[in-house]
Amino acid sequence: MTAPVFSAEPSLPWFSEFVVTITLVLVLLNVLLIVLVHGRRIRQYVRRGRERRFQVRLEAVLARLDGPTSFRDRVWLRSQLDGFDELERPLAAVALIERLRPTTPEERQQLLAVLRKVGAVELLVRWTRSRIPWRRALAVRTLGWAGAEETVPVLIGRIGDHSRYVQAAAVRALGRIHDPQVLPLLGELYRAPGSVPPGAVYDALVSFGSAAAPTFAGALRSEHEPVRVASCYGVAAVSEPEQARAELAPLLADPAASVRAAAAEALGQVGGGPLPTGLAQGSRDKVATVRVAATRALGVYDDPQAVELAVNALLDPDRDTAVSAGESLVRLARRPATAAAANRAIARSAQAWPVERALVMDSVGAV
Repeated sequence: MTAPVFSAEPSLPWFSEFVVTITLVLVLLNVLLIVLVHGRRIRQYVRRGRERRFQVRLEAVLARLDGPTSFRDRVWLRSQLDGFDELERPLAAVALIERLRPTTPEERQQLLAVLRKVGAVELLVRWTRSRIPWRRALAVRTLGWAGAEETVPVLIGRIGDHSRYVQAAAVRALGRIHDPQVLPLLGELYRAPGSVPPGAVYDALVSFGSAAAPTFAGALRSEHEPVRVASCYGVAAVSEPEQARAELAPLLADPAASVRAAAAEALGQVGGGPLPTGLAQGSRDKVATVRVAATRALGVYDDPQAVELAVNALLDPDRDTAVSAGESLVRLARRPATAAAANRAIARSAQAWPVERALVMDSVGAV
């Protein structure tokens, strides 16, 4: 038989072509990656250069807003504002907010008058219709800081924006403008939480001060537990202390532990003389978070009963409640009507670890 003859040349030429193709693809991908990385760096470098040059130009624009402007100044300012491009508009809006933030109400009104004259308010309203959500939100936020009352309808319209960021910016802007006509709308949004971020609505209402007190007081009876919780803090923030104590005390018996805890904590923010009804029961609540809040609140009421309740809470099995009891005793030792009783209680319980801890923390100013 004749032995088989094997060829030394490759019998699969397609394999070599495949290897060459893969190699070329990998090389091209590496080249493309290098181009993208360096292209991005070049783009960032060019962008930073544009921003630096624009900052110089923007400082000149802001400087013209500080004092009375002539007709020539207004024409120049309007031409500068009209010339802002897509990159420069957000930078200008942020700079204007920073310029407005530390001003007094009188200074803000003067600056707003200039912004109206040069058409800046009109431009901001136009920018609220941008296709990009964050640009709309920034324009809305800037209008809020400017405080232009004539833009309230525009801001109300943006509450229905499909972007939650724009909605939140619109609600907060309305809170900064303080137009009393929007209080019913904000109250409705607050009582029936939906698509609009509830935290933004709360912040807007708080910014109205005492004018928002009826809204928070009415929401204490809301069917929504989170609304009742937030309303406890709202009442403490905007209501008169006596009225706040009267409205918050019934919430210490709320079925929801989170509401009871919020009511106790809010009462701790209000403070006062006689201990509110229900706070004693709150310091013995079955839920530890409620006991912590109620026991901490004892320290801001100038009532001898608070000393007795704080001493009893030193033995609470929950560590945080015991800590709050010790700190409350130290605070009660500073109040006129409770100082003597609190100091005697501290002397008797000096070896109890919550009291020891509270005294150490007080020595470094932490209580």
